[in-house]
This record gives sequence, structure tokens and C-alpha cells, in this order.
Amino acid sequence: MTAIKLSPKSRASEATGARKAKVLPLPQRFALHPLKPQVLSVRTIAQVDPALAAQLGLPAGHHAAGFITCTSDDALYVALDEGTKAGRVQVVYAKSFYAGSAHASGPLSGEVIGVYASHDIDEVHAALAACQQCLASEAWFYAADTDQKLALFPHVVRSTGHYLSAQAGIAVGEPLAYLIAPPLEALIGIDAALKVGGVTLKKFFGPPTETNFAGAYLAGDLPSCEAAAEAFAAAVLDVARSPLQARGSARGSGELLGPRPRPADLGNKR
Repeated sequence: MTAIKLSPKSRASEATGARKAKVLPLPQRFALHPLKPQVLSVRTIAQVDPALAAQLGLPAGHHAAGFITCTSDDALYVALDEGTKAGRVQVVYAKSFYAGSAHASGPLSGEVIGVYASHDIDEVHAALAACQQCLASEAWFYAADTDQKLALFPHVVRSTGHYLSAQAGIAVGEPLAYLIAPPLEALIGIDAALKVGGVTLKKFFGPPTETNFAGAYLAGDLPSCEAAAEAFAAAVLDVARSPLQARGSARGSGELLGPRPRPADLGNKR
């Protein structure tokens, strides 16, 4: 895929609900077209100035830091978590920018910034490498329409690291369904995902977020998280297909996937 210039979420906000989108067939999310994030800048500081360290919240004994910006905030949050498995680091700062990368403050700002801290700069380097690898190989949005303007994030973290487990209030190593979409689509999708069963709502991101999306963290065993993510994607696609169907209900979207088997050996197919 050709590298995109704008964040998927920023471009999605330009879609007009009044027209019927050219929506893709209702596949599993793995068949959807990926909208891959772009890393814009990466830097490290071996010895952060104490005044800045205090403002960033570096813990005592942590003097090394790594910084990264990216065109997609939720993808980076997943990737930052992956970095906590590769190096002895903490995510001390992770913030989305308002209105997304389409309205970024500069060419290297993107949609989000993340900051690692550690007692050892080599640990920071290891974490940043894992973070970037995750962004390149698995953490990205998908397009729900052929115009690639309506984006969704039906991501499953098979084993959470220290960052996302703390954010979701679950134990390190537990799976997590990380579900994000435009506001209405996300609400319908979350409902459909919860109705699949086997998952609990751990954190809700009500609209508007900084980038005007919405979503949730759902926790459960891995097969349940995978099934919930599929139901979420199906519901988002259903809304995109018929956005003005006022009498439409979840039974016409995510619940279509409810009776499908959820094999115990479901893996990360992304």
C-alpha cells in the first residue's frame, strides 16, 4: 500500500453520512484493507534534564527517555505497549493531538506522541525498536469503504504489556480487544461486540475523543476478544453500508456473527 499522508481517523471525519458509502462486503476484519501508520520522528535522550524529567513524570532512577510521533494514535498506543515487553521501560507520557494529523502543528507531529523512560538508554532503544516493528507488522486501522475514508480499529492484543494492562485494569499478559471507530459506528459496534459474550467493558472512550472518534477496551479470553472484534467490525461495516437506516438494529449487524464458532486456537491473523 502507498504510504498515506493523512491519519485514517482524520480522513474518516471528512466522510458525509448523508451519502451511501461504497462499502466493502461483510468480511472478517482480516480481509479489510489496511491503513498503515507512519512513524514521523524518533529521538532518545540518555540523561534527561531533571526539570523536564519531573514534568514528564519520569520515576526516580529513570533518567533515559525515548520519544516517538506517529500518524495514528491508537496504533501507537498498542505499539508502545509492545515496547514494554522488549525493554525494561515505562510509558510515562502518551497523548493524542486534537483533530488528528490532518491538522498537525508540523510535518513531524502526526497525531500522537509517546515517551518511554528507563534507567538504561539501551532498554529505551530496545523498546523503540519493538514499538516500530509493531506499527509496521500489525497495529493499524482498516478501511470499511472502497474510498478508504471510513476507518476502524478492531484490534486484539493477544498478550498485554505493562502499559495497556494498567490502562485497562487487567493483569499483565491478559488479552484485550481494542476497538475504535467514528462516533456512531463505534457505539453500535461496541454494543454488538458485548453481545457476542465472554467479554467485559473495561474502559469506554465516549465521543468526542481528541481525534473525534470513540471506542472501548473489552477484556476476556483470547477467543472471546477475537469474536468481539469481529462483531465490532461487522457492525461498523453495516452502519457504513446503510447510514440512514433509522430502524436498523444490532441484529442486522454485529449479531450476525454471534452464532459463529470461536475455536480455542484462534491466533493473531493480522
